Amino acid sequence: MARAVTARRPSLKERFRGVSEILTEVRGQLMGKIGLGLIVFFVVVSIFALLTIPWDFYIEWNDRKLWEEYPEVVPPVWVSHFGVPVAQHVSKIMSEPTETMLYKRPKDYNGITLFGYTTIYRLRYRLKDPAFPQGILIMFEDVAINNFTYRGKLIRPDSISVGVHVLLHRPDGKVLLINEPTPRSLTEIASAKTVRFDDAYVANQILAMYPGTNMTKDYATSNAVKLAFGVYEDGVIKPLRGTYEVELIVTYLARGVSLEALKNVIEAGEIGVREVKMVIEGSAYGLMGTDSYGRDIYRALLYSFPVELVIGFIAAVAAVVIGLMMGVISGYYGGWVDEIIQRVIDIMGAIPALPILILVGAALQERGASPWMMLFVIIAFLIIFGWGGLAIIVRSMTLSIKSEPYVDAAKTLGASNIYIIFKHIIPQIVPYAMASLVFSVPAAVLTEAGLSVLGIRHNLPTWGTVLADARDYVYAGGSYGVWWWILPPGILMGLMSVAFVFLGLALETIVEPRLRRR
Repeated sequence: MARAVTARRPSLKERFRGVSEILTEVRGQLMGKIGLGLIVFFVVVSIFALLTIPWDFYIEWNDRKLWEEYPEVVPPVWVSHFGVPVAQHVSKIMSEPTETMLYKRPKDYNGITLFGYTTIYRLRYRLKDPAFPQGILIMFEDVAINNFTYRGKLIRPDSISVGVHVLLHRPDGKVLLINEPTPRSLTEIASAKTVRFDDAYVANQILAMYPGTNMTKDYATSNAVKLAFGVYEDGVIKPLRGTYEVELIVTYLARGVSLEALKNVIEAGEIGVREVKMVIEGSAYGLMGTDSYGRDIYRALLYSFPVELVIGFIAAVAAVVIGLMMGVISGYYGGWVDEIIQRVIDIMGAIPALPILILVGAALQERGASPWMMLFVIIAFLIIFGWGGLAIIVRSMTLSIKSEPYVDAAKTLGASNIYIIFKHIIPQIVPYAMASLVFSVPAAVLTEAGLSVLGIRHNLPTWGTVLADARDYVYAGGSYGVWWWILPPGILMGLMSVAFVFLGLALETIVEPRLRRR
């Protein structure tokens, strides 16, 4: 009598290798080690970014006024180690003046007339390399504009006249007044906040320094900063190396108020300038340079690490989970359920996702949607249009698995459909889903970057938006030589793609045992 053949139910170890075994398999391969190492690097840097940069850094990034003290479109400072001449960037906050004087009579001082209570702030600057700074900026960080009483009369800050002179003392002994000294009220000083290098005003002084040359007013104006920090010889501007001194002179006068009384209220901090920042904008800045608005590219790239991981993992995990479940349900139940799911996949595949996403993004930008809202809308679109392909593959795998004898045996023993799906089918598909997952993460990151380049900006500083800003700068007539602005985000996106691709290739040996080395 023939012995009845019973189908052997594969053990759990045979069907689902387990996380630790998968990691052991991955670590046993060179590509797996490289992929895991890079992923650990991205995770560690993301944690560091979360600890060092506030989550609302995007507000600072999009406020261009906060970056006005930084040089624009300059490389990182470490280029000096490769022989590139660099003018140092210097920024100093001063809460106390270097010197104070009380001029009761007008006095000439380096070609300007001082009268009233005078405070002087000085900043020394050493130009070592044959390079030019980008400019000089004075920022009034703290200005007290309170009312005060003098002999029973209320004195308002808009009645106090303030003169601001910024002198540049050159190494060759020449002195330039770099701003037009128009008297303003203390209220206007507090409102203006800054004094900048006046190219046209300095150009007139430069022309007086070089009489008899062929230098034109337009040439002197367009090259005023270079001429201020250089010498003009035979039609060429050469950097003048040595020690410079920037001198900020602030004079106060108030009609009907004695200079002694005005001095006392200013020194008491009741009115007047209480803190200034003196800036000489260099020709290099930070670890990764700056963009066309003076924004620190290093901080943007660092902030992007956790944002990119959020984009990649949320979009990839959600799309893979949905595709896995829809594919299993479609293949296992069949009939009208299968028909509905497959037709939905067909419809989603026929919809032009990119044009729709561009339209939705433009609409959200027009309505002033928050950056995080726009980001999650993009992620939602990536999920909606990203699960269909995996679902089709999983469906075909499910059709094959559900015809196995051990599945029929489980049904005979009374196992429910849910039990069979989660105990017999899904564990065998998970390795394929994991392989799909690791390839989907860099795809989502690259898609977000592509959308940024196409103009769908969520205003969060990501690698894609940094690249898109660089493209806009070049298209607007900027130089292609801004490598520090283009290469770092491109390299980071490439490294993230390599990390997950290598991990996916290592996982192929689990998905397909015939690929293992014998």
